[in-house]
Amino acid sequence: MFRSPESVLWNRLISDASVTQYVGHKIYPHIAQASDEFPFIVWSRSNISRELALSGPMGVPTVSITYEIYAATYFTVRKIADAVRRSLDGYSGSFENTKVSIARLAGESDDTVALEGSEVPVAYSVTLDFEVLWQEI
Repeated sequence: MFRSPESVLWNRLISDASVTQYVGHKIYPHIAQASDEFPFIVWSRSNISRELALSGPMGVPTVSITYEIYAATYFTVRKIADAVRRSLDGYSGSFENTKVSIARLAGESDDTVALEGSEVPVAYSVTLDFEVLWQEI
């Protein structure tokens, strides 16, 4: 994985047994593998904001990362979402020389979806939106 706040949070999730007990390492950027069965997590970076000072960039951007969690039942998807929230909300740490100062849950929503090309009828999803303050070097 490349040097980014996404890699720090990905490492946090795959190292957290309360998350991996449900999804293993099925935590993907943008799309899941077509062959994967539920449950799994897909994440994407939806925005990045870089603050400026008079001397130039401050080097402490805020990135918005969305996690979409999918499962076959509503209760399973809620359990996974709660585990992800507990793992990431308020988290600060580093991985591969990248430091996350703080991650905070900015929004959460539930939904049902029919996955394109899937033989499984309907899946349940929870979307978690995090704002992540990190240090660029």
